[in-house]
Amino acid sequence: MHVITHENSDEARQALRDILFLYVDLAESYNGFGHGMDRGTFDPFRFLDAEAEEPANPPVNLTLLRQGSAVALLCGLYDLWNEAEDVNIDHPWVERLRSALAQWRFAACPDIAQVMVETFERYSRFDDPWLGEQVQPLYEKYVAAYFIRLATGQAAG
Repeated sequence: MHVITHENSDEARQALRDILFLYVDLAESYNGFGHGMDRGTFDPFRFLDAEAEEPANPPVNLTLLRQGSAVALLCGLYDLWNEAEDVNIDHPWVERLRSALAQWRFAACPDIAQVMVETFERYSRFDDPWLGEQVQPLYEKYVAAYFIRLATGQAAG
């Protein structure tokens, strides 16, 4: 688990910028998940279960950071599904993802974790529409709902 401190909070804010850019890309390009979304340069594995040691100034939105990291990893899995046509490949990124799932680091987004686990268990291939059907409700819940909360002045979370 990564701990955000006053000294490293700029890294978390950069990750939030990447997440917001990803959310805009998802909304504008596909109104949902699609191939080749710009996930930025941050390491989403680092922030999946991040905690703050002390309140950062300015504050870091931990909910958005954790959820956005999970969405970014789901985008990576979706890209793999599109490109390799089989998510069960021998690749370091896939091993990191499997490890994060096994360690239950997706506590902020258990529904995203469940879809990922089922994708691996199903040996989901590109010609199987199942994954495409699963990701749209997750887009609605995390990405579209984030923009709705912003537009209506509701607190994030």
